[in-house]
Amino acid sequence: MELIKRYIHEVTRQLPEQQRGEIGKELEGLVGDMLEERLQDGSPATAKDVEEVLLELGNPRQLADRYRGSGRYLIGPELFAPYLSVLKIVCIAIIIAITVEFAITSITQPVHQTGFSGSGMLDKFVDYIADLFVGGLQGFTSVTIIFGLIEYTGLRKGKADFNSKKDWHPSQLPPLPTEHNRIRRSEPVAGLIFTILFGVLFTTISIDWLGAWRFRDGGGMSIVPVFDRGIFQGYLPLIWVFLAASMIRDTLKIIVGKWTETLVIFNIVISILGFGLALLMFTNPEIWNPDFMAQMVQAGIVQDASGAYGTLLNFWNSATDGFIFLVGIVFVIELIVAVSRLFKLRSGA
Repeated sequence: MELIKRYIHEVTRQLPEQQRGEIGKELEGLVGDMLEERLQDGSPATAKDVEEVLLELGNPRQLADRYRGSGRYLIGPELFAPYLSVLKIVCIAIIIAITVEFAITSITQPVHQTGFSGSGMLDKFVDYIADLFVGGLQGFTSVTIIFGLIEYTGLRKGKADFNSKKDWHPSQLPPLPTEHNRIRRSEPVAGLIFTILFGVLFTTISIDWLGAWRFRDGGGMSIVPVFDRGIFQGYLPLIWVFLAASMIRDTLKIIVGKWTETLVIFNIVISILGFGLALLMFTNPEIWNPDFMAQMVQAGIVQDASGAYGTLLNFWNSATDGFIFLVGIVFVIELIVAVSRLFKLRSGA
């Protein structure tokens, strides 16, 4: 019966992923045995029989706690498994981002030395290890804070009647996820990785990497940045707030595992905030490198007064409108998809 499936799903979704299949089969067999014992005359089980068996098993949250052993967790038992998953994703993304930054920095700012025994290379490697440690610590702190906020402000709302066995009833079980409201795990995982990579690479010194690259014949390379560093850094607090909100959104997707009206609305709000921040930043003419064309000529990427120079100049002058247009297209597509998903959820389609 569907009620049994809903009960088993509610128990197993709170368990570590590697335990869900085995415990789900065990619960299915246990419920079957209890129904068989209750109906010794061989009559088919009714909805009332199923409810009585599930009431005997008790609150699915408390049953999950018994399977899991909740005493060893710092984060709430229901959130500990997704907490570990998100923590692993964030730490891996941080390692990748810092390693990429170290590699690009080594290319753009090579250490001129006679051998690898020089102190310059050693200093760079020590800085790389230190950045990994600090980045990992910051990632751990950020994920822990996010899950703390979710635990104590979001997920506990409306669960007062779901905590004690005497108040719990099978009718409180949420419906099973369906294909149209299920969130594929790859979506929030990719979102988290992109957010971390962007946050590590392009909100620090690496903002200078966004530009035109030219490798020198004698080694190393020169980069003509697209943005003015000073103006861009003035927007960093707003960027960090947006990135934190994006991490919370993707974390909630992993925890909930399905689209709900609240989650869709929150996703729309994040999209609106992102589009608003993009408009605020990129419509400001001062954020673009005022010496871009002159630096392109100085770096030897393009020759002054050439046909390529004129074409590039026209492209550069229209870059702001073109960039905002692309951002606007992405925003409109996301908004249409989100509103359509919200309509389907409310209509029960």
